[in-house]
Amino acid sequence: MANIRELAPELKEVARTQLNEIDENMAALIEQMRNWINEQDYLTARTDDQFLVAFLRFCHWDVEEAQKRILFYYTYKTKEHELFKSRSIDEKLYELARTGIFATLPNPIGPGGPRIHYTRMGHIETSKHSVSDIFRFHAFRSEIEINTDDNWNIAGVIEIIDFTKIPYSLMLQFDAGMFKRMNAFLEHGIPTNLVATHIVHASRETQFVLGLVRNVMKQKELLHIHSNVDSLARALGKEYLPTELGGNNSSLNDAPARYEEQLKSFETYFKEDERYRVDENLREACEKQARTTIVSPVTTEGSFRKLNFD
Repeated sequence: MANIRELAPELKEVARTQLNEIDENMAALIEQMRNWINEQDYLTARTDDQFLVAFLRFCHWDVEEAQKRILFYYTYKTKEHELFKSRSIDEKLYELARTGIFATLPNPIGPGGPRIHYTRMGHIETSKHSVSDIFRFHAFRSEIEINTDDNWNIAGVIEIIDFTKIPYSLMLQFDAGMFKRMNAFLEHGIPTNLVATHIVHASRETQFVLGLVRNVMKQKELLHIHSNVDSLARALGKEYLPTELGGNNSSLNDAPARYEEQLKSFETYFKEDERYRVDENLREACEKQARTTIVSPVTTEGSFRKLNFD
């Protein structure tokens, strides 16, 4: 029997109907995934049931797809030293947690619905925090969610981004190449789906620019621009908004204490994280050997080994 958290009935139904989850098959597929990881000499990865089930659920219990995703996940974290700097929780992460920039609202959209993130762009002090610092916090939060948040993993996440008093100096830091590199981890590594992004309190000029961005997006339906809070409340349900926006979903000011508590509880977890990695020299040797004997279950194309984001 798999050692994972029991799901709320509504979320269990989502996993069954939308992710192809079958209780009787779970333990065997998790073990298959674990065995594959242990057989890859070049890959050192976490193999506990709760961690692996997040990737299997995201991939609709397709073991080969889950292998590709977890391999990309660790390849990225091994190579992107510039963005991650360190995998250990440090004072910079605690400082970001205390700023109130980020909030994970306690109630998802119903028991079987997606998690809600709220980001206050105006709380970012560009003299202290860079775009890469913001990404690093987001990546650490995501890993905590892999291990703790079944709604986030199964039903996805809704991002609310508040553009009130967004510092112009932050916009100047955005670089297309860095954005691609950051987005690659969220798109190909993290096991959750972005259900929607809702922009609120954007200036008229910002709304115009965001409208142009939406026009060239492949999934235009994911980006929603709201001229006021009433529009946002109609889209999500007022009860799911924080108290600052007239809702019942806790106060944004409660988030820093929750994040700080979470970070403390995961300090040991992240200290251990440096040892989980991909050995590229050993992988190259293994793949060369595999080409002369038997095809590897994860192809070079699927492994994203070169991490080419162009």
